[in-house]
Amino acid sequence: MKILTRYILKEHIAPFFFAFFTITFLLIIDYVPKITDHVIDKDISVWVALELIALNLAWMLALSVPMSVLVATLMAFGRLTSDFEITAIKSSGVNILRVLFPLLVAGSVLTYGMIEFNDKILPDVNKKARELWGDISAMRPTLVFRSGIFISDIPGYLVQIDRINHTTSRVEGVRITETKDNNKPRIIVAEYGYLKMTDHNRNMRFTLYNGEIHSLDIQNPDNYRRMDFENHVINISDAGSELKRTDTEYRTDREMGIDDMAERVDNAAEQMIPFRSKITSTVKKRFDYLFAERFMHVRPDSITDSAAYDLAKTNAAIFMRHVERNQQQVSSQRRTQDKYKIEIYKKYSIPAACIAFILIGAPLGVMARRGGMGVAIANSILLFIVYWAFLIGGEDLADRGLVPPFWAMWSANFLIGGIGLYLLYIVVTEKPLFGFFRRIKIKDDAEKN
Repeated sequence: MKILTRYILKEHIAPFFFAFFTITFLLIIDYVPKITDHVIDKDISVWVALELIALNLAWMLALSVPMSVLVATLMAFGRLTSDFEITAIKSSGVNILRVLFPLLVAGSVLTYGMIEFNDKILPDVNKKARELWGDISAMRPTLVFRSGIFISDIPGYLVQIDRINHTTSRVEGVRITETKDNNKPRIIVAEYGYLKMTDHNRNMRFTLYNGEIHSLDIQNPDNYRRMDFENHVINISDAGSELKRTDTEYRTDREMGIDDMAERVDNAAEQMIPFRSKITSTVKKRFDYLFAERFMHVRPDSITDSAAYDLAKTNAAIFMRHVERNQQQVSSQRRTQDKYKIEIYKKYSIPAACIAFILIGAPLGVMARRGGMGVAIANSILLFIVYWAFLIGGEDLADRGLVPPFWAMWSANFLIGGIGLYLLYIVVTEKPLFGFFRRIKIKDDAEKN
């Protein structure tokens, strides 16, 4: 049996790594266009771009590992079936569940490892990736101007250049709008000029030739002035392109570990208590007032009908506003709870998909028979779509408060795992796929007759 266990595990190693590197590569390729504009506009170095991709590899790995397990299971069992090795194993008296047992053990180990990864490593890496992305976004453009495109990243200036030679830094068709004082903007137009970075790329200098300066006064249009110049120098400070690293204590829900988010959930639950108590106390006081003895024995002639109606209406409105304010606070804290619960359950449910994918991948691989890699990939894509549709849709419904966070994050695993168990039962018992439903139909027909 040890030989069989090693053989089954060995059959899954190559497909797993093949799927892992392929899926991760596809995720990287999908992410690269998102940083292309930053590489061009901000002129960041290749190493910074690679660092940004490396930091985002963490969440890619969290997704690609369960996917790779499914592809590996489908491909391995598909090959074993097509080469009649599964038939030989059954003929030797070995139950298919015995073949599946080492995979479930390996899947459990992988699940535990991914949970630890999602809890201990992923939050810190996500935080660093967010901070680096923010630091890059805050960079100023320097010599990387594009012809005909407005540059608005420089505070107090709007720059457009018709043509630029990045080798000589010669610019033609320059239009600069200075908006430091919104009431008195200046527009500088020049035929050509040169752009130079000074003070270790911290400041920018435009040396312009053959142009005009238009000074406007929004509050008093009669103060408009126009001045021609043969040459004019504009110094723009704090326009450098240096990457300034930041490190903040703030963390989003996806940058926290399980313990930190569980603490936030507990804090939200504690915050609800006083507001719920206020609602209960308000309702109790209202009922006590309505059924008080002095209220029940008010003389009919002591107050008019219209005054009584207005008084009751006013009291009811005050009562409802008080209850609604406290209920809004309770709802706000419940939304906070649900937000963190979703992320907590997600850190468990996505790694646990490894086990669900093994349960459904093994019988599907056996039933596919001679489908080969094409059928395995097609089945994988279909299951991926179903899984992520349930996961994303469940998260959206949970954010709206329509579905409990637990079911929102775990329903996909339960669905796929349940279908896998049924298919596994079909494979083990060698019964028709829809035999159970066919027996029910035959029984119903027999009762009708």
